[in-house]
Amino acid sequence: MSWWLIVLIILLALFLIGRIRIGARIRYDTRGLAVTVIAGPARLRVLPAKERPEKSEQEREKWKKKRAEKERRKAADRKEGKPGTLARLMDLLPVLAEAAGALRRKILIHSLDLKVVWGAPDAAGAAIGFGRAHAMIGMIWPFFDHNFRVRRHAFQVDVDYEAHHPEVAVGLELTMTIGQALAFVLRYSGKALIKWSRSGQRSQRRQEA
Repeated sequence: MSWWLIVLIILLALFLIGRIRIGARIRYDTRGLAVTVIAGPARLRVLPAKERPEKSEQEREKWKKKRAEKERRKAADRKEGKPGTLARLMDLLPVLAEAAGALRRKILIHSLDLKVVWGAPDAAGAAIGFGRAHAMIGMIWPFFDHNFRVRRHAFQVDVDYEAHHPEVAVGLELTMTIGQALAFVLRYSGKALIKWSRSGQRSQRRQEA
């Protein structure tokens, strides 16, 4: 097999891997929060987490010692007073804002579902709650419509005269390709690292002065 064919196969494999979509499916309702990680055809439930066996007393003591040591090191670092930490974090805000704008354009929302069941024992309360729920949806949808690519969305508002409080169910599935995620991480992590390094050098010079 010639070298150019090997290179072509590698490039094709990288292209196909880069097209794999990764993301999450998030749902919240009366049963609680459920999160599933998506990686191509694979699905991995993150929340609710599977119940773990209870730790033994020895393991708990070991964990407490590690936590105490970690807190002691943090306290020592604060006592040493590393200069300009807050200022350096503030310098990163423009990069974070730029990254947030770029991330919105890369994310694809496959489905956005919102269901509100307004609980009200009387007609007046039901009418007020019904109006508030529609107003809430009127504020939520333009935000998603203007900032993300939304493939499908469904909003529903109902009234339950036997319920005493509102119930909300939210479903969201969003993904981006591995290629998009990798390009995003490489670009903005590099910018953030350069910015952080430069601000650290300025803080060091100010401290020496």
